[in-house]
Amino acid sequence: MREAVPTATEPRRLGRRPVLDGMRGIAILLVMLSHTKLLVNGYIGVDLFFALSGFLITTLLYEEWDRSARISFRRFYARRARRLLPALVILVLAAVAVNFASYQLTGWPLSKKALTTLLFLNNWVSGLGHGSELGSLGPTWSLAQEEQFYLVWPLLLAVMLRGRFSPKVIAAILTLTIIGLVWWLSPHIASSVNGYSLYYSPVDRFAELLVGCLGAILWRHRLMPDLTRLPHAFGERVARMATRAEKPARIALCWLIAFLFYRLLFNYTLPVRDVYLYACVLGIVMIVNLMSLPDSLPARLIGCAPLLYLGRISYSLYLYHLVIFNLLNHYFPAASIDQIAVLTFAVSIPAAGLSWRFVESRILQLRNSPITSPLHAVRAQPHPDRPSWGREGNPSRSAA
Repeated sequence: MREAVPTATEPRRLGRRPVLDGMRGIAILLVMLSHTKLLVNGYIGVDLFFALSGFLITTLLYEEWDRSARISFRRFYARRARRLLPALVILVLAAVAVNFASYQLTGWPLSKKALTTLLFLNNWVSGLGHGSELGSLGPTWSLAQEEQFYLVWPLLLAVMLRGRFSPKVIAAILTLTIIGLVWWLSPHIASSVNGYSLYYSPVDRFAELLVGCLGAILWRHRLMPDLTRLPHAFGERVARMATRAEKPARIALCWLIAFLFYRLLFNYTLPVRDVYLYACVLGIVMIVNLMSLPDSLPARLIGCAPLLYLGRISYSLYLYHLVIFNLLNHYFPAASIDQIAVLTFAVSIPAAGLSWRFVESRILQLRNSPITSPLHAVRAQPHPDRPSWGREGNPSRSAA
């Protein structure tokens, strides 16, 4: 019996998408290049992670709703715990080992930093101006941001789905919410709360995660402009021409987005807030576009084997590489920026690979469930408004 072919009006399903792992790989590379002081604006890798996170979680929640007409919060948070906690506990234990066996970490006492890390509070710690007190645990601010977001978003989505809100209505609500958060609430808080950092703003980052959620709804329910759906009133010949032009037009858009992202990566004149917000929007447009072009050259490049591997281990790589970078800076103070960067990559990637193979993947296999979260990232960059995490308690090396 022949399998039914999905129609143009049926919701798309996620399946296995190598391009998403490849995007994770790009994001973690950007973050590491930023932390190792080789790429100033590499911090926008975190914005790719936020876009991916909102996109993936929303798509998977929708698919669970399709299967059972409900969202199981117990299963959702159990999957999150199995995915996130093992590597996070390893990070905290590594910080304890460094503190007692190597050198005493500066900033807040280790017990206080570990507590805010394990309670997923570091986005607010950093947002209120204390990011430099966290040292090697500083990158967990983005992890905290996502976990707080997922205390809210699955519940809100379930309420809207139970209320039979159409995809167009949900997309409109998300659009208005994003606009309100970015253009009114976040600047208002920043102007009224002393020491509040817009870069770490939980409000801005909540909006970025919603951008990913919006992208998921637009992609899944085919709400993006589609040349192949031109009305037949334009004539059969026009419709055929539009169909032939659809794929080349989307591929051209991918290359345009890649060019704009490249320009953004090396633009040092734009305000930082504009840079990271633009990066998030460009990232989700690229993701949505590539999902329809799995065999195109841009998708194959992003889905190449090295990026796929980095994407697979990107969560533990994100957590561990800064501790390793700070240790190398401590023990090799005379080494050049390039030497420290090479050593950081050379040690961090195998460490993350071992963590994934022998700890994280095995815990995930305890229950046969999909990995529902993209891997997190963070940035560090030598800018007066954005403290970087170089040597514990000391100013980081300036960018080359």
